[in-house]
Amino acid sequence: MKDFAIPLSYTAVPTEALLSVLQSYSSRNHNDLVADFEKSIGKVTGANYAVALNSGTAAIHLGLKALEVGEHDIVLVSTFTYVASVNPIRYLGAIPFFIDSCPDDWNMDPVLLEEAIGKCLRSGKKPKAILVVHTYGMPAKMKEIKGISVKYQIPILEDAAEAMGSTYDGQCVGTLTEIGIFSFNNNKLFTTYGGGALVTNSQEVAAKVNLWAGQSRDNLPFYEHREVGFNYKMSPLNAAAGLAQIESLSDKITGRRKTFASYQSQLGEKTGWQVEAANCFSNRWITAVLLPGRAVSEVQNLLASKGIETRPVWKPMHLQPVFREFQSCVSGTSEKLFTAGLCLPSGSSLKSEDIQEICKVMKSV
Repeated sequence: MKDFAIPLSYTAVPTEALLSVLQSYSSRNHNDLVADFEKSIGKVTGANYAVALNSGTAAIHLGLKALEVGEHDIVLVSTFTYVASVNPIRYLGAIPFFIDSCPDDWNMDPVLLEEAIGKCLRSGKKPKAILVVHTYGMPAKMKEIKGISVKYQIPILEDAAEAMGSTYDGQCVGTLTEIGIFSFNNNKLFTTYGGGALVTNSQEVAAKVNLWAGQSRDNLPFYEHREVGFNYKMSPLNAAAGLAQIESLSDKITGRRKTFASYQSQLGEKTGWQVEAANCFSNRWITAVLLPGRAVSEVQNLLASKGIETRPVWKPMHLQPVFREFQSCVSGTSEKLFTAGLCLPSGSSLKSEDIQEICKVMKSV
């Protein structure tokens, strides 16, 4: 993999802060790191319970399992997302049904969601769950989506993998429904260098997820397992990395939002952006720009030649070869986004002069 002078989204290891955390736990059981990290996630998000896991993907898997999604069940899921939103549906033998995006926020379109539900009901199969993604940190239209959820009695799992710290009507995304998940992968705004979490206000859900994530080992003096479990627990060292950064979360969000504003100001109105509604607050994890009428690959290649890393926006899941057989309700929005969209460097170490250089190169094409 090529090293870039200006990477897409990089967070350096906070050596001093991490060392301080580890030293403060030197005389304690290392499992306390995970327990305390879970408490800190609950405090930051407002969730009653947080279960720290080894990835956001694991969190989606166990979240769907907690919603009793099983073989042949239909899960309505955003098509404009990363594959990790969809793979866990298949882990359970369930069937993804892809929903296209709104042109403004690039998230699940409530109109198409209800259309898909109607199609399923007419075929005699009620969907088991809705998996809505807050893409690139932008909150989805949760009032409308929750209204549809209530109308048809279909539970929602919030995939807030990219949206730690984003809010909708002042409430942290990931906590707007019974179950939400976050990812703390290496490239995320807030990272544990591998890891994730499931959040919920249900003690029952938290207990089930904790059990499953620990190989479904019963709390007995010997090893007993009444159901199949998974090796999904977060490691203490990942939790320590999280504890070392949790206090700087607000500053990280401020930095990413400032980065977005700088790009928007310098690249101007000839480009397109994710629109933040009045009741939404996005962490702007990644600044993604639309370049209509321009060859995105040409812009990307020129930036790469200058040591600047970019990536195309998500290729919609309904276009992925692995999911080609599954149904979708599409409007063409996500395909247009994929054709015209480019993710720009947005990391915490990005400098104002870096943004100026990136914009200068982009304007030269």
